Amino acid sequence: MFGIGKKLAEEATQQAESAAQAAVNTVGQTVQQTVEQAKDAGQKVLDEVYKVAETGEKAVKNVANQATSWGKSFGQ
Repeated sequence: MFGIGKKLAEEATQQAESAAQAAVNTVGQTVQQTVEQAKDAGQKVLDEVYKVAETGEKAVKNVANQATSWGKSFGQ
């Protein structure tokens, strides 16, 4: 009789351990996915910042070139 109870207790313990490990694995996967999504979002923001900076730099060069052209056309 005690053998059956001990066996049931061992099985219950194993099931509880398996369930706990599955829960930990799920949480770990969720955290990893969240970190990856945050990294991707951060990279997209950086990409956009670089695009804006490049556009601004090109605009400044264009204005400088235009000013130089105007200066030459007015004989300066």
